[in-house]
Amino acid sequence: MAHVAHNDQSTVLRKDQYALVANMDGSFALYIPDLPHGTPVPRSVMLLAAIAAKIVDEEWVDGMLRDIKKQR
Repeated sequence: MAHVAHNDQSTVLRKDQYALVANMDGSFALYIPDLPHGTPVPRSVMLLAAIAAKIVDEEWVDGMLRDIKKQR
């Protein structure tokens, strides 16, 4: 399902969407909606959080990139 809400300056996430964003300067950002306390966090979102936590580990990133190249 595509959700297009953007212009030349930005993209808008729906209030129930999470995003891991790679910036052109090489940095990353994890965007999390402001949900009520106690709202269950989906497994897919926990995966994004885990990736965000590991993304600063250059050895891990290199290993992931090697795995991707092997799958081609």
